[in-house]
Amino acid sequence: MPSRGVILVPPVARANGRWLDATRATSLQRVANRPIVCHVLDALGAAGIEEVAVVAPPDLASEIAGCIASEGPAGCEVRRLTYDCQREPVAALRAIEEFAGDAPTIVHRADGLLGQPLAPFLDLLHSEQPDMVLLVAQGARNKERLGPTAQQLLRVTEFDPDNAALGVAGVCMLGPGAFSHLQQANPLELEFGAMVESLIEHGGSRIQVRIVHDEWRVFAGDALDLLDMNRAVLDRLEGRTPTLQGADNRFEGRVMIDATASVLSSVICGPVIIGAGAHITNSYIGPHTSIGARVHIEGAEIERSIVLAGASILHVGGRLVASVVGRDARIFRDFSMPRAMRLQVGDGDEVALC
Repeated sequence: MPSRGVILVPPVARANGRWLDATRATSLQRVANRPIVCHVLDALGAAGIEEVAVVAPPDLASEIAGCIASEGPAGCEVRRLTYDCQREPVAALRAIEEFAGDAPTIVHRADGLLGQPLAPFLDLLHSEQPDMVLLVAQGARNKERLGPTAQQLLRVTEFDPDNAALGVAGVCMLGPGAFSHLQQANPLELEFGAMVESLIEHGGSRIQVRIVHDEWRVFAGDALDLLDMNRAVLDRLEGRTPTLQGADNRFEGRVMIDATASVLSSVICGPVIIGAGAHITNSYIGPHTSIGARVHIEGAEIERSIVLAGASILHVGGRLVASVVGRDARIFRDFSMPRAMRLQVGDGDEVALC
């Protein structure tokens, strides 16, 4: 039976968090010029998943669905399930079980990515037929903590005596009987750590454990996590060095430039992605940088950064490194007198002066 995929959309991370794009959904923040949830769909598709259910809370469901419709991969059938997994986990599980049926299923957080293919883990469900393939993240930021029952029964100390570095990655593979067991266990919330605890405490569940080293990344509001995820996605970029080297440009490495973008008198060192309608002049764009649609960059140097749609960076007089520039933001050098720094900084924003 063909495997299926379930994507769990978490609620917003914080009521007063820093939101870098025009959305409060962590799963819709953009890396490599696409929302995280669309990269999750890509990963599921690469594992051979053709049918996916997206479980989103009511206040985000329409926004998530619209985004997937416009920017999600082609050829993937996506079903929309609207449930608050924290407040009504059993109802959400019932709907997921109805969707999955007897098919092996990958359950994946919508705002995180695993830095390795999912297919080998899915193969374990077919070959070993456990109730769950649990991925334990080692050294990853924002991983879920293993509960006491999981630590004891999964014997995580055998993998690493210092088990404080271990946690639950936001991806797991569930066999046909797992959803029924979870409903009977009546979990208090539909989080990965809680699901593991429920399956173990319910008894009789067979769980395979695999360690993933520094491979799980999830965005929970910290721009550093977003930059790390952007780097990981760009490292797998299938772009290539443009063959047209005119207009005094120099391209190095893997560079993907939209056909409607313009690059003049600039140096672009990949991996780099440049979105539709972007305009870059007399600039240096360094590795692991994503330039969004309609971005205007002139007389600037940028690397290891994300520049979101509509932003402009003009003659800043220094190199921007490890930065996230929000949608429609403007960064420019002001030559008017008197000479001074004039800043407009919003709630929760950070400005580092070097």
